[in-house]
Amino acid sequence: MKHLPGNKILKPALLSVLTCVATFGSSEAQKFTLPVFPDTQTEVTANHEMFYSRIQWLVDKKDSLHMPMLLHVGDVVNFDNYGQWEVASRGFDVLDQHHIPYAIALGNHDTEAVGFLSGSAAPGNVNQNLRKTYKFNSYFPVSRFTHQRGRYEDGKSDNAYYTFRVGDTNWLVMVLEFCPRMGPINWANDIIREYFNYNVIILTHYHLTPKGEIADRNAGYGDFSPQVVFSQLVKKHSNIRFVLSGHVMSSALKVDEGEAGNKVYQILQNYQNDDMGGGYIRLLDFDVDKGTVGVSMYSPYYRKTKTDSSKFVLEGVDFIKQSEERAQKKP
Repeated sequence: MKHLPGNKILKPALLSVLTCVATFGSSEAQKFTLPVFPDTQTEVTANHEMFYSRIQWLVDKKDSLHMPMLLHVGDVVNFDNYGQWEVASRGFDVLDQHHIPYAIALGNHDTEAVGFLSGSAAPGNVNQNLRKTYKFNSYFPVSRFTHQRGRYEDGKSDNAYYTFRVGDTNWLVMVLEFCPRMGPINWANDIIREYFNYNVIILTHYHLTPKGEIADRNAGYGDFSPQVVFSQLVKKHSNIRFVLSGHVMSSALKVDEGEAGNKVYQILQNYQNDDMGGGYIRLLDFDVDKGTVGVSMYSPYYRKTKTDSSKFVLEGVDFIKQSEERAQKKP
């Protein structure tokens, strides 16, 4: 397991003490909502009001949603310039002010793989440029991620993990870079194995295709494909429950079984080419007692929910609960 200075892995027992701010009381215990931002790149480029509308809505709904944190599937910005990162950072400043934690997966447009004033490939080695994330890590230093517990590389949140607790469930969000290198894949295996009694969400920019299949290519310039990530990481752990991604249009669901028979719900969300994104948020409404997750796309900008195939309910979800931990043994 790779450990870097200041990134020591915390044991679950100790972690439960440190994450008390992420724990909801018994009155809200088993219901909560995870908002997921699809690619926001077009809005950050051309419709700032649309981009900020979803952030303000989350602030207004903070208490009623029982929201432990916000997730972003990547392509926060469109071009590799400081002006767009300023727009994005200003939006997340509002979340910081209202103590709403978040995790961000890096999209290809959040790196030096794209041009300063263009979404096309920047000059040079695109694969190497993909790992140059200075602007992201400058505008979003580790200190902004209040629920982050560790990272693959010191001072960089390109590959990192986050935890929170709701009712009698513990959760780990594992963020992986775009078409990741094998190093982060192996590191993620170690972390997820360590947190064997946590429900795991994999947050990455590219996973499902528009047809709802696991992508078997590296997009032409990444390292390992989503299919390799699934084979070498996702299907190997009994505690992985969800994989969330964007990058391609528009919404899809794929359910697979891991090697231990656990169901893995893989959900795509991205509307960047549809009315610049439309200000939509993927809302995952969890009811742990019922074993369900209501899934929808809501736009605060238009005040409407999509009524197409992006709206569905997952039933029979097998959440790992704290009450079950005594009966479990670490693999």
